[in-house]
Amino acid sequence: MNLATLRTQAPADLEHLYAHEDPFDVPEGLFRGVYLGRIGALRERTAEVRLAEIVGFRWTPFWVDFARRCWAFFTPRLGAGRFSPHIDDSRWRPTRTVVLDYGASRLPGPVRRILYDEVKPLSGDLCLGMGGVNRGPGNGDLFFFALVRVC
Repeated sequence: MNLATLRTQAPADLEHLYAHEDPFDVPEGLFRGVYLGRIGALRERTAEVRLAEIVGFRWTPFWVDFARRCWAFFTPRLGAGRFSPHIDDSRWRPTRTVVLDYGASRLPGPVRRILYDEVKPLSGDLCLGMGGVNRGPGNGDLFFFALVRVC
């Protein structure tokens, strides 16, 4: 599997990939994020959530640095959203995943409490992620993204 193939997958295929149960570890290194598409219908989202998804992930370059344990927008040097990764049950799907826990972040409390993301490593260089907010299935799971290792 590579990014080009992942970008062509239908939502049902992304769901199937996310559910795979091969053994995996927490990823290592710096990854560039690539927005793949929303989960569910756009009409189900509030205007604020739609705007955050489009501007923050469709239009803006983003990075996940597992070495520094932080998210960044525009350039990896601007790491802002600190996280602690750990393998656990997915909040949104019946599978194991890498949960990004933002409790250690210095982001404002309301922002920190609403953030929630999960990542499923597909290989050492490619991950499939679900981005969203700290709510249950159907409400919190907003979009799929890919992470591609850059170093």
